[in-house]
Amino acid sequence: MTNVIHTEIAETAEMAEAAEKNTTARSALYVPFAVFLFFASFASFAFFACGNAPRPTASPQLRSGALAGSNVLLVTIDTLRADRVGAYGGGQLTPAIDAIAKTGMRFNRAHAHAVMTLPAHTSIMTGLVPATHGVHNNGSTALAAETPTIASALHEAGYATGAFVGAFVLDARFGLARGFDNYDDRVGADTGPISFTYAERTADRVTKAAGDWILSRNAGSKWFCWVHLFDPHAPYRAPVQKAPAAYDNEVAFADDQLGALFSRLRGAGQLDRTLIVILADHGEGLGEHGETTHGLFAYESTLRIPLIVAGPSIGAGVSDASVSQADVLPTIADLVGINRPQKLDGQSLLPALKGETLPAKPVYFEALDAYLTRNWAPLTGVIDGTWKYIDLPDAELYDIAQDPGEKTNRVKDDGPRAAALAKRLGEWPSPLAAAHASNAPIDADAAARLRALGYTAGQKTSNEPKKFTSADDPKQLLDVDRLYQQALVVSNRGDYFAAVSMFRQVITRRPDFKIAYMNFASTLIASQQPEEAVKLLEDADKRGITDSELKGRLGVAYMAADDVQHAITVLTPIARPDVPGGLEAMNTLAGAYLKLHKFDEARKLLTDLLARSPRSATTWSNLGMVELGQKRPAEAAHAFEQSLDADPRVAQSWEGLGAAKIESDPSAAVDAWRRALDLEPHNYDLLYNVAVTLHDRGRATEARPLMQRFIREAPPTRYRGEIALFQQWVGK
Repeated sequence: MTNVIHTEIAETAEMAEAAEKNTTARSALYVPFAVFLFFASFASFAFFACGNAPRPTASPQLRSGALAGSNVLLVTIDTLRADRVGAYGGGQLTPAIDAIAKTGMRFNRAHAHAVMTLPAHTSIMTGLVPATHGVHNNGSTALAAETPTIASALHEAGYATGAFVGAFVLDARFGLARGFDNYDDRVGADTGPISFTYAERTADRVTKAAGDWILSRNAGSKWFCWVHLFDPHAPYRAPVQKAPAAYDNEVAFADDQLGALFSRLRGAGQLDRTLIVILADHGEGLGEHGETTHGLFAYESTLRIPLIVAGPSIGAGVSDASVSQADVLPTIADLVGINRPQKLDGQSLLPALKGETLPAKPVYFEALDAYLTRNWAPLTGVIDGTWKYIDLPDAELYDIAQDPGEKTNRVKDDGPRAAALAKRLGEWPSPLAAAHASNAPIDADAAARLRALGYTAGQKTSNEPKKFTSADDPKQLLDVDRLYQQALVVSNRGDYFAAVSMFRQVITRRPDFKIAYMNFASTLIASQQPEEAVKLLEDADKRGITDSELKGRLGVAYMAADDVQHAITVLTPIARPDVPGGLEAMNTLAGAYLKLHKFDEARKLLTDLLARSPRSATTWSNLGMVELGQKRPAEAAHAFEQSLDADPRVAQSWEGLGAAKIESDPSAAVDAWRRALDLEPHNYDLLYNVAVTLHDRGRATEARPLMQRFIREAPPTRYRGEIALFQQWVGK
């Protein structure tokens, strides 16, 4: 009996889902060697939130270097709104954070510099605003190698340094690993199936890894640990139920795990001499101003954040000083008495911790995702005192002390103030021209994981200068954004007909919405209409709506339509590391060569990819398929093992490993195939292989239940002969 080795990949990932459930789903679709991915409340809180802690009157003895030799624990919680923290009037969701707040300083007027994870964290770690450090979005750029971080400063001062992050968007490739002895970004390896549905790891896993690392330190050695919890970020899927609302439940779960970490460290005496800084990277819209999640706007629902500083000699209190994420690095450096980088945008919060007046300093902010990925108007702004200015074609001005919900735009009745704030904003470098960051290597795995989080791997959609008008203002395009998000939702649910109609409306309204074309094409491919996807992208290209990533998707569509030669023609010019989407194109082109049995060409492309991304699980798996195709089982097994070391939930790699070992070690092959079946229970070709292999090797007892399952579940229209054979073997 000849075994049937099934190698096609069919993968799904969750995408952003707006509206009633406050949950975001994302979707991805794959064929071999090619990645098709879909990107996908409380009433407004009072700005001066009430708390039980008194205004600071003590800690005048606090001075620079007062905490010299202390450990430093930096906790960043993704997407955490200030009004969900109990210390900020948010109820009972966060007892662990509240307990820390009672012993330290709560900053009531803290703001993010960006409403996206990577640029916000880059500001936290560098003390620079995005206009200075140059990282403006998730996934497309990395912090420049020469930029110092709080980790590099503490490492130079003799600290052991460890980071434990909860989402791929903070992968080491994006530059924040600098200065860390241990940068634990093994998100995919711990929780990510090949579908990349789970591009995060939950707070319990992150806090356990962080606690293990801290407690492994030698007694008396000083350490710096960064713990990043991604849980409150959509999609909201906490493993336990602690609060009725989905988002609140994520917040409560993250806090519960943080409390467990604090208890563990406290019991080991590791918090006695530890400076603790807790803050968020940004908030969440939850429907305010029409924004369900975050990234489009920069209203207080997503820009205002909690910030708490606690530790030895720091008194309890509340500060109403206007502060920001860039203040974290200089504050930590000041308190522990280490040298800090000379050029910083932030300032030390030591005066506020002492109960003194903090020098007034305006806060820069931005929300540039729509500009960078859709060519909509760029959003930047400044907060000066209690006034907030948002620079858009339809500019906005708010008194956020008197109008915390930002209901009344004052730009027309207070023109001089708006002009003055616009001038202050102009004192920072323009983010539209700054080029301080470096390009990040976005391979197929990276692009998949980013899009599973709802982010495009691309950056600016056009280099052509454009004069933005009111029609480009994100406020005027909110309905387009909602329709686009809904198209992703219904496509993820399998209602491709409705999704196609929605995508068509989106690109009719905004014909330059390139990422919509990409996901429209993916939906057509998923609905078995690759020829329509080809037509869509070819027509767009004729109208000048194209870029290297769209050409890469066109190559994928040709592959799905079994037009390999056209795929090679489209992919060859862009299958280079120096173009956006080039690494993905190299991956897809390798698949085209494999179909033509051009093994050497495919191997060279994949080897080049691995030289740049040595832990790309998908690339290693594809290389294994090349080696299998050329009948090199030992080399294939090595490639599949490397893939599984990077991500043990890649089903194709377990399946390929079984195929590579079936002649030399049948038992190991069966074990590998069983692992693949655990990940793909409806892979009936594989189920057939395992059952036949066991039967042929005299393991009938193990084979029988698999055969019975195959008889029950396998579609008879496709497997009529195999079902009949198994019925004969089991005696039916």
